[in-house]
Amino acid sequence: MESFITEKQFWTGIILLIRNYNAVNKKIFACVVHKVLKVHKGIKHTLNTCDSQLYCDQLFGIGTIKDTSVSEKSEADLIHVLRSVVENKNLEECEGFLIFYKFLTKKLQKNIEAVGKIDLLNKSYTCRFMLCDDLDDFAVQFVDNHLTVVILTQRDVGDKSKRWSDFILKPKLMKWSTSASLENVYSVDEEKYTKSLQLVDLEEYNELYKLLKSKYAEKFLNIWNNAKESTDPLKFIYEDLAIAAYLICLWHRVGLPIGFADLGCGNGLLVHLLSEEGFNGYGYDVRRRKIWDYYTHSTRLIEQTIEPLTFKLPEDVDWVIGNHSDELSPWIPFLSASHRYQMRYFLLPCCAYEFSGAKFQRRNTSISIYQDFYSYLNNISQSCGFITLKDRLKIPSTKRLALVGIERSYESNLNEKQMQHIAKFVKEERIKYRNNISVVDVKLREPHEKVRNCTQINKTIIDTLILKIFHQLLSPENNTIKTNNAERGKWRSGIRLPMRDIAQNLAKSDLKSIKAECGGIKTLLRNKHEIFEFHCGDLIGIRKPKAFVSQGNRQTIKKRSCFFHMHHPDGCPLSAEICTFIH
Repeated sequence: MESFITEKQFWTGIILLIRNYNAVNKKIFACVVHKVLKVHKGIKHTLNTCDSQLYCDQLFGIGTIKDTSVSEKSEADLIHVLRSVVENKNLEECEGFLIFYKFLTKKLQKNIEAVGKIDLLNKSYTCRFMLCDDLDDFAVQFVDNHLTVVILTQRDVGDKSKRWSDFILKPKLMKWSTSASLENVYSVDEEKYTKSLQLVDLEEYNELYKLLKSKYAEKFLNIWNNAKESTDPLKFIYEDLAIAAYLICLWHRVGLPIGFADLGCGNGLLVHLLSEEGFNGYGYDVRRRKIWDYYTHSTRLIEQTIEPLTFKLPEDVDWVIGNHSDELSPWIPFLSASHRYQMRYFLLPCCAYEFSGAKFQRRNTSISIYQDFYSYLNNISQSCGFITLKDRLKIPSTKRLALVGIERSYESNLNEKQMQHIAKFVKEERIKYRNNISVVDVKLREPHEKVRNCTQINKTIIDTLILKIFHQLLSPENNTIKTNNAERGKWRSGIRLPMRDIAQNLAKSDLKSIKAECGGIKTLLRNKHEIFEFHCGDLIGIRKPKAFVSQGNRQTIKKRSCFFHMHHPDGCPLSAEICTFIH
């Protein structure tokens, strides 16, 4: 049965839809509001005559609607009026709004112009796309405490548009309407509502990101494969392409750098990208990566431990980059401030550490540790004398909040005094939140990383643990599934258990060997993905074997014995000919 919603909830959902249409259509990267017109009277006539010609006239200021019937407003004015609507305040003879958009596309060659129409009298919102066959016009209306969605496109839209309306647009609107916080949705306070990519031009960024993807994505995938890097290329490549596009757009806005230094550059891909795009720079990391050998000579990557108190940046550097710089993250504003007055920085933090190199200790337990660390880095930046800017990037990562220091909060003639303040602040923090070595030392990452992924444990111990967990899941209260092999009939697939239950059912002696490994039991089970699979985050089940595809990747086919053939009471549900493993 369909849920009821209130008018307040309806307009809350509409505001989120206006801001986040890209959340219901994967073809769209973001939308830019060009103009907002407030309709004082004649909303029915205005909306009925809002065709493509009217859109162009209004967008470029020609004006075919009488001046007395509309007035130009801002997005904040629109939000203010809608908040008045839901709070039953006087509407001041406002009947609706026209919103003129540009929708930025992800893969389509051209961006798309559109007009949104808010009709306060009929409690509806419509959106029409101009000269576009890739997106469907639609209308959303509040009727008898229900939300209705109708496709308005005149062409034969078929079942695909209906499915999009019924299973994507409407459910998303219902979720926004019933779960969003009214204060956050209607607030114009940037601290409460942080838009993505505020510090760059959205259209420029989107076009540059698409260009960089077309130039480098396939090339870097090949480099990754040739270098035999163990990390996920899709995540790192597209993330660093997005960060490179962001930095270039930011530099176009605030001034091009003389040079940059990426501290803790890891695989060096961001340094390589920026160098290939003509920017002078360096990358520093405590360990050399295999993939470094595959970059061009113009990519300057240096294997060096960064000792924050003694490290000197090259003289031709005026931007410091900290991209998931881990132990160095709290030091990025310090290094920038202490180098010279003109130095600027970009910091995208990930793992949380203190100045001492110890794990970050919580300051505010009422928020997440990531938000707490981000807030602390902002405090460090301000203490270092930066007017600190905040932004949210669009990257394939949950850690996407950035800090940018471009200008100082003090004049250059006060720089020496400010350096004394910064040194005192850092010293006090290092003493208060020290590591286990000493009060003053900075504990940084070792040049040679210890392998901690459950691959260095004795194989007998691993095999014993795997069998114990397998038999937990294959309990008497198991499920059965049909197989394609008529001779085998049904094959027991077992039950699903939370990670906590699995750990509790193992003896302490079983867990001792993997207690120090990164991820522990979870890493062990992920490494055995041919046996186990994860459901809904933390539920573990037995994976049903799948036949290999002849045209697929054959590197791992017929290399190891089939676990199910050896240990499952029903054997393997696949025949020896089509099973990926040896029977």
